[in-house]
Amino acid sequence: MPGFKFSVIVDQAARALFAKHAVSVDDNYGKCIGSGYAVDEARDGGVRVSHRMPEPDLLDDDRMSDDEMAAERHEMVAAYAQTLEAAGWTVERRGPRSRKPYLLARRAA
Repeated sequence: MPGFKFSVIVDQAARALFAKHAVSVDDNYGKCIGSGYAVDEARDGGVRVSHRMPEPDLLDDDRMSDDEMAAERHEMVAAYAQTLEAAGWTVERRGPRSRKPYLLARRAA
């Protein structure tokens, strides 16, 4: 597993989101086991924010459909955008019609 690299911009975004949202949880192997936001450093000095969810159990008859999972991702990414904008971030929404939307955000100047 690669070493952890601290990023000030990622830390600031994660702190803004942490006040109102849950962070995604990974197991020791990096597999998502708890739904929530994920923040990664973007190439332009901003951050990329997405909503991660555990993979569904294909043997579970009550599992979420692909459409339901996409709807939850869109809803949560929209909520993350509102939280970041309220905290003074400039947010650009990406993938508005995709199954896995995300945000690009940077601190407002």
